[in-house]
Amino acid sequence: MSRYRPPRPPSSKYITPEGAERLREELNYLWKVKRPQVTQAVSEAAAMGDRSENAEYIYGKKQLREIDRRIRF
Repeated sequence: MSRYRPPRPPSSKYITPEGAERLREELNYLWKVKRPQVTQAVSEAAAMGDRSENAEYIYGKKQLREIDRRIRF
């Protein structure tokens, strides 16, 4: 299985004001609402004990990675 990806077709690098506002709203939601909720859930799951067998902890960390990846985008 190859990792080759064909080049993306050329597209506009500009963003509309509506698109920019939607991205700002998503960023605000992820940073101010969703991430603190998931962080609290991970903290509670970590307090339960063994993290290697704790599905809630593992899933919470995965959610945090996905949120952080989207924020960086």
